[in-house]
Amino acid sequence: MSVTTEQLVTLSEHISYLSMPTNIGFIRFFDGAGKDCVYLIDSGNDETTGARILDFIKANFPDATLKAIINTHSHADHCGGNSYLVRETGCEVWASRGEAYLMEYPTIETQLIWGGTPIHDLRSKYLLANPCRVQKVFDGEEEFFFHCMEGEISLKVISLPGHYVDQVGFLLTDTDGKKVMFAGDVLSGRNSIRKHWIQYLLDETKTKESLFKIQTVEADFFIPGHGDIVDNIEGIAELNLLAILETEDMIVDELKSPKTTEELLKSVADRSGIVLKTSQFCLIGSTLRSYLSGLYENGRIDYVIEENRMVWKRKS
Repeated sequence: MSVTTEQLVTLSEHISYLSMPTNIGFIRFFDGAGKDCVYLIDSGNDETTGARILDFIKANFPDATLKAIINTHSHADHCGGNSYLVRETGCEVWASRGEAYLMEYPTIETQLIWGGTPIHDLRSKYLLANPCRVQKVFDGEEEFFFHCMEGEISLKVISLPGHYVDQVGFLLTDTDGKKVMFAGDVLSGRNSIRKHWIQYLLDETKTKESLFKIQTVEADFFIPGHGDIVDNIEGIAELNLLAILETEDMIVDELKSPKTTEELLKSVADRSGIVLKTSQFCLIGSTLRSYLSGLYENGRIDYVIEENRMVWKRKS
């Protein structure tokens, strides 16, 4: 299925986004030399998506040059189109330092989820993007400027870890003064939350901190990694936080009787109405272990090693 012009949602003079399963930021302007330039924020989940995006650019902006893909993080559904777009256009890839390592060595992602060398069933395009070289690496919360004929477009890198190792968001200020925040997966849209109440995260504590942090960002529009655009951050941020807090409480409640991690995973999945297949078993299992770490460090649960099993229990 091709990308259509109806999917390109204009937000300001030079900033749009492609409304897709993974939302794609679209920055287009004429530089000081009059050249038509395009920058993307993320690239979708695979090379097919990358090809569709490039076809869309060629069909609608035939004189434009794709200059760079600016990635929020290294999950395959956000950088899966990178390798194709780099190969076809020679564009650069920009990312934070931690995510850059993972994009260059994507097998680390499946190793993190599995906890070792993964079984071949996990080596799919949904979890494993093709590797790509990163040319510009962000060290901390930097600010860049795109120089265009009408003035400057500012891009501020905002650190939002938790969902993944070194995830960042991008706050863009256009020449017309409009501010657009591309939030990556620190935010999920309402429909995405309803569909997947337990969202993947690597560090539960940092995810909560990032949700509080993004609420301090002032912008006209907020674009979640998945789901609908919002112009008010408070409600959607609170919904994301509520999903985390309710999952915490569910885990603690399930530990009224001690359980191993795998026993707890079954209980949580059954209670949430989730049918676990291989990838979900690993993703939600990894997420559950992140919750257990956070709850343990906060003193709400404890564990014992008995009969060569790690058994979790809630504290009375």
